[in-house]
Order: sequence, then C-alpha cells, then structure tokens
Amino acid sequence: MLIMISLLVLLFVAGGGIYWWLSRGEDPSRVASTPATQNNQTATTGGQAATPAPAPAPAPAPTPVVDLSRASTYLSEPGLKCTFFVNYPDGMSGVVERFSARVVSHEAVRVSEVETGVERGEAFGYGFHYVERADGTYYILDQTPDEIFPVLKNNLTVGQTWNYQDNYGNITWTVADMGVDLNLGFATFEDCLLVKEDNQAVGFQSITYYAPGRGSVMVIDPGGATEYYKMTAFNRIDAAQAAQTVIKWSPNYAAIKDDRTQYQ
Repeated sequence: MLIMISLLVLLFVAGGGIYWWLSRGEDPSRVASTPATQNNQTATTGGQAATPAPAPAPAPAPTPVVDLSRASTYLSEPGLKCTFFVNYPDGMSGVVERFSARVVSHEAVRVSEVETGVERGEAFGYGFHYVERADGTYYILDQTPDEIFPVLKNNLTVGQTWNYQDNYGNITWTVADMGVDLNLGFATFEDCLLVKEDNQAVGFQSITYYAPGRGSVMVIDPGGATEYYKMTAFNRIDAAQAAQTVIKWSPNYAAIKDDRTQYQ
C-alpha cells in the first residue's frame, strides 16, 4: 500500500482523476451600495435655485495586481464547482467534479478540494489540502494526513525546476511557460502557468496549465495529442455547500495541519 500511495501522490498533478483511476480496487478506508449622490441646490442672489454642477465621475477601482511569480496565485478560490473531462491511462474516460472550500482551521492550509464522480453507479470522492509555505505551495492527501508534497515553488520563472525523490523514483517539474491565455471554448483563462512533469517512477510525462484563482484547468501529454484532464465548466456556489461537499469526502480534514516535520 505504501508503494501505491507513493506513486499516486506523484501522479496528482496529472489530474486527480488519474489518482482515482490508479486507486480503484483499493480499500477506501486506506487509500467558496454605491453611495447615493446628494442632489444639493445652492440659492442664487435672485432667490432662484442654481443648477448644481454635475458630480465628478467616480474613479475606477484599481485593478488588483496579481503576482504571477507566486505559487499561491494558482490555487483554486474557495466556493468553486468545476467540471472536468478525464481520459484515463487505460483508455477509459469519464467526468469528475471538483469542489473547493476552506474547511481546515490551520492558517497555513489555504484551501481544500475534493473531486467526485460516479463509476458503475457508485459515487466516489477524494480530498486534497493545499498548504502555503515560504518557498511555495504543497498538498496533503486527506487519506495520508501525515505526508506533504510539493506543488509549485515561489519566484516562478520560465525554466525553473524542482523535484521530489523517494525510494521508488524521481519526479521533476519544469516551468515551461508563463502568462499564456488558454481558450477552452466555454471560457478563456488568462495568464496561465505551464508546468511540465517528468515522473520517472511510473514513466509518465505531462504538461499542466494552472490558471490564477482556478488551480489546474488542463493537463495534456507533452506532444499535445492527449488531453488527460480538461475543464469543461465552472460555477461559483454557496460557500457552505462547497464546504459540506469537501467535508463529506475528506474524513481526516479536522486533523490536517502544516507539520514542519513533514517533507519540505
């Protein structure tokens, strides 16, 4: 089981649906008023009300500055329900829904997600929790709350790399591009980050598109021939509804924390 978990976590950035595909058959227990303008009149010396001068137009609100070099920029905002079409490595395909919410009290845990679907009439779901540290973002599988793994590093630049090594192999991530606009038909995601994954442990390579505030929105093979994981819709939902769904499929959420004895 430890070998399976190790390989599964390395495959996460290729889309949570691939995690589910690999874990089928495992024991489930193990495995988010404009102020009114006053119309004051000023009296003239002749006793007539003067026409008031038009109020100046309000200054437009400043556009928030998004730091595209910071890993947390690419985390999902709480209160999202996103739908994905997934192509599994064995040729099967399916639809999964991803929900994001804040359910963990530990301040370092920025957001939690679950992916849910139906296989042979049976509902499934699994949870992930995202931690922000000084050097970037990490994730914790709800099923293995004592382990933590890297997602993205801070000070992102094209060509930057980071890796994870264990007894079963090495995985390397490389920033392939930044500031890319991705049109998925139903929406265009601006300023995407492209990260290439080379998973030597299982001989798997992919490119993940991360969109600011949306998390991963598409995963393809390096040649672009196969779309492993592709967003087809997203909606904002009630925060309580999102949290309820995340909690349902994350039985260990109350125990999640950023323990610095974990991998970093």
